[in-house]
Amino acid sequence: MDDLSNSKPHQVKVLTLPDLVFMVFLLFCMVCVAWVGRLAYQEGMHNEGTKRNGELWAKWFAQAAQDRGKAGYEPASCSVSALPVVTPVATQAAPVNPNPSAEPSIEAQLPVKSEALTPTAPSTPLLVPTPRTWGPCLKALTTQGGPLANLVNPFNSKPIALVAKCDMTDRLLTGSLVLEKIQPTPPGSAIPTVNSPLTESDPIDQKMQIRITVCDKGAYPIRIAELEF
Repeated sequence: MDDLSNSKPHQVKVLTLPDLVFMVFLLFCMVCVAWVGRLAYQEGMHNEGTKRNGELWAKWFAQAAQDRGKAGYEPASCSVSALPVVTPVATQAAPVNPNPSAEPSIEAQLPVKSEALTPTAPSTPLLVPTPRTWGPCLKALTTQGGPLANLVNPFNSKPIALVAKCDMTDRLLTGSLVLEKIQPTPPGSAIPTVNSPLTESDPIDQKMQIRITVCDKGAYPIRIAELEF
């Protein structure tokens, strides 16, 4: 026969207020960790998208360096060939009678023989070549229909802004693009090259070295490439 003297009734544990507070705090911590992880993932994807934009610009520069010297290159504003500009030629004005009230001379009243008339060549304008500049090329690349027109800043979903440099104190520069031209200094200089922003007035009819940099989430510079254009 079983001994029932040692058997005890089952006791149900009731959650106390400290237990409830701890469970709520634990759930809050789990939500915060998930939220911070999602933010870190999004920022990482934005940085990758920014670097991808810089790589696409570098790819275009590398391809253009090979093809823009060929005839019929498009966009034409980015080609090496000079841009012809029409300059009108000044024509010689007819002599003016200094004294219009005076009688014309006898020679002027004589009839002119038709054989003495010789046709004059019409004046033709001169085509003066001028070097192409970066401004029209940039406009052709980034306006609608251009090869780089669809690129946007991953951080604000706006068109990519070209800035002079990345500045960690200005967070508005996140996702921006920096284009610099690298110019060699005279032989014997302490600094072999000098970097400066590529401006719209810079001529592009000659080969040049280009450095491409993008600004990450903290506006820190990320070097993408240095190549010939």
